[in-house]
Amino acid sequence: MKIGWLIGLIMFVFSACETDESMPGLPYPISIPAHFPDFPDQSKNPITKEKVNLGRFLFFDPILSIDSSISCASCHKQNQAFAEAQTFSIGVNGQVGIRNSQPLFNLAWNKFFFRDGGVPTLELSALAPISESHEMAFSLPGVVLRLNKNDRYKKLFKQVFQREPDAKAVIQALAAFQKILISAQSPYDQFLQGNEAALSTAAKRGLNLFFSDTTSCFRCHSGFNFTDQTFANNGLYLQYADSGRMRITTNPEDRALFAVPSLRNLAYTMPYMHNGSINTIFDVVEHYNAGGANHPHKSSFVRPLQLSNEQKQALISFLNSLNDQSFLLNQAFKNPYE
Repeated sequence: MKIGWLIGLIMFVFSACETDESMPGLPYPISIPAHFPDFPDQSKNPITKEKVNLGRFLFFDPILSIDSSISCASCHKQNQAFAEAQTFSIGVNGQVGIRNSQPLFNLAWNKFFFRDGGVPTLELSALAPISESHEMAFSLPGVVLRLNKNDRYKKLFKQVFQREPDAKAVIQALAAFQKILISAQSPYDQFLQGNEAALSTAAKRGLNLFFSDTTSCFRCHSGFNFTDQTFANNGLYLQYADSGRMRITTNPEDRALFAVPSLRNLAYTMPYMHNGSINTIFDVVEHYNAGGANHPHKSSFVRPLQLSNEQKQALISFLNSLNDQSFLLNQAFKNPYE
């Protein structure tokens, strides 16, 4: 973690946790199925239609980068479940990122953010891409100065926060928009809501295999979002160029541990792994079937599975049932500048 980012993070932790100061506004209608947990408390940053609208404008606006060339949406595309179909994203001045871009959905339930868990709240997560040299290469104070020279944004911020743009308002608005990016209408979700026909016979076989001790997939990919929100090593390599969670904790026991990702929308979020090194779902299944490399921190659940071809295809069928095409087409998430 860069020192500048760390200092900024410490400065804004307290600010982001303070009581919200925005206008009451119209509550944003949050709709989730019964098999999802309750939507987390948002009293510190209430989600209103006006705040979400402001956050959406900011998310899709390259004004947040130092040369106004890239936006949040440059690396998080809606038609790819707000991920990006390349190994590493390209930032300003052609700078190449260091990790594969993560998809953005169901973030309101997250306990931490980024592959190393280095940020505790969604509000604070905006600090990293704005300040990182290989991403937007700017600063939050610089963003605020620029926004205060923009009449449209000054008007929007006054409508939402009763004041001109400032750092706290920027990160709260961006977080509000990202929290409404809810993916909950996959065939599997429909199946859980009583539609037996939503899953094919093969997908149902894959479901049983996924939740069995034969594969132990569910041990790490559990819950409504198919992640237990822990950190693990899946035996991708014997030696890693990226230290993973250790980058944050400095604890050698955390070397090469990465956040367990959600398995939703896999068809849209390739390539896979922290470094985008696996290109297809089939190859992901092959990796786990082979048991991975014997890294000393590898999870005990990652082991040779000896699945038949039929079992592998069934597992892939189930994983594909977690794709939510409606999420890609949701007009509420669309680029407002198009």
